[in-house]
Amino acid sequence: MERSTSRTAWSLRQRLALGLVLATLVPVLLFAGLLLQNQWQSSRDTLSLQLDANARLSAGVIEDSLDAHLAALALLSDQVQGAAGDDAERLSRLLHAYPALLRIRLVDADGRVLLARDGRGRQLAAQVPDVSAAPWFREVRERLRPVVSGVMRQPEYGDEAVVTLVVPVLRGEHFRGALQAAIPAESLVRRPQQSLDERGLAMLLLDADGRVIDASPALHLSVLDTIGRVGAQLRALATSSDRPGRVGRVSGLLPDSASPAFVRAIAMREGWTLVLAAPGEVVWMQLRPRLWLVLALLAATLVGTGVAIWRQRQMLRDGIGYLTSSLRGYALGGQVEAVSDRLPRELHPLAEGIAELATRLNAAYADLRQALESREREIALRTDSLRRAVEELDRLSRTDALTGSLNYRGFVEAGQRLWDEAQASGKPLSVLALDIDYFKRYNDLYGHAAGDNALRRFAGAVRSALLHAGDVLARPGGEEFTVFLPNTTHAQAMRVAERVRRRVHEADIIHAGAPKGRLTVSIGVATRQPLDLELEDLLKRADAALYRAKDAGRDGFSD
Repeated sequence: MERSTSRTAWSLRQRLALGLVLATLVPVLLFAGLLLQNQWQSSRDTLSLQLDANARLSAGVIEDSLDAHLAALALLSDQVQGAAGDDAERLSRLLHAYPALLRIRLVDADGRVLLARDGRGRQLAAQVPDVSAAPWFREVRERLRPVVSGVMRQPEYGDEAVVTLVVPVLRGEHFRGALQAAIPAESLVRRPQQSLDERGLAMLLLDADGRVIDASPALHLSVLDTIGRVGAQLRALATSSDRPGRVGRVSGLLPDSASPAFVRAIAMREGWTLVLAAPGEVVWMQLRPRLWLVLALLAATLVGTGVAIWRQRQMLRDGIGYLTSSLRGYALGGQVEAVSDRLPRELHPLAEGIAELATRLNAAYADLRQALESREREIALRTDSLRRAVEELDRLSRTDALTGSLNYRGFVEAGQRLWDEAQASGKPLSVLALDIDYFKRYNDLYGHAAGDNALRRFAGAVRSALLHAGDVLARPGGEEFTVFLPNTTHAQAMRVAERVRRRVHEADIIHAGAPKGRLTVSIGVATRQPLDLELEDLLKRADAALYRAKDAGRDGFSD
């Protein structure tokens, strides 16, 4: 019985020891974990805020410096007058007022260097007398606004890496030249760099082409270096300084750091990228004091737990009541977090608002689509109307307004088209060359108004003699007309000529100055032959036949 009681008492001691360990170590471990996690998050948030604030401030300092120098150049561009002495003095004063400027050049609208001064105000011989091919000159001439280049090394600036600032010289809206100034890359970042070094932050400044303008020594980078994949990651992280910052982790940026660096990248107006980096170990270094505190707390807890276990005999002897009352201050259970996959009631209004917004957006999209479709139909109708108007205008441009026949342009185009078709098909093509007899006398007797009316009646008479839809009547000029007869043999063309002569007679246009007392016509007939190499050959033979008809007494036709 005594043995059994001893086992029962030992079992209670084990349970008490286990309860003490759980009641002390588990809360302490949870508390330590939460403490370390909160400290780590707080350190990271602090570092993020520090990186973001310093990145914005540094970017602002650099942009303010660039803006100040650009504003000074812009002011100077309004003052230059083309007088070498005065302009040289103005350039010298600007270099004196802005000692960061290394060189300054004045070029004309054709890219010729007019003046060149160094930082001491001395006039320099233009090592590059013509900069018209330089990318910065072409850009400022096209955009007519200030240009900031990337980092470069050029012979005229020695071995020092510089950034060039260019402003156009405008008179009204006319480009009269440009002012180009060089500023050492190191001078742009000197002020923010000193402040950042004191804070243990590394700065990297990249130009629009991804080349290094300046870098802190911890980065082991030189001016004009490119950093490839890391540079692409940095530009992807970059945001403008007026947007909320996003701090990322990038590996390989800090060679001396064993863990990925914390970085904040700013996309600057000039296309540059400013990057601030802090080693990943910084967060852990800030966490170290709390870690020692947690270890001390654990040690103290273990000591206290051991003392409590050692004293458990006294606690048992004092009675279960005392032990129970002593254990009431301990948490014996785990903390349960209620997790539900249903949407909380507090978020129902937000969900309803999103649903309502989605409905409105869909309705707006439908209205916009309907409006676009209506607009497209209207555009299609206007396009079709415009096309018909263009076709009508094109037809009118080929038509003689007086007679309704083809004008000279229409005559040339129609003749070449019919000639090409006849050449391709091998079918005959005939031409009638018409000339109104004694028409000058008609104009002299009756006036030009009556002459115009006679031309209209003449054209109507000729048109009535043509039987095929493909026959073409043209008026190349004056009282001369030409008829193209596609797919018409020479014999058929002679009959058409006779019909034309007869219809002109039947028109009975009185002409007191003509031998026969009425308007008559002389006609030359020609048909395409193998020896005719060009349309001009066929027309010449028709003209020759026309002259033979005139020589034969007119009012007739000849071939």
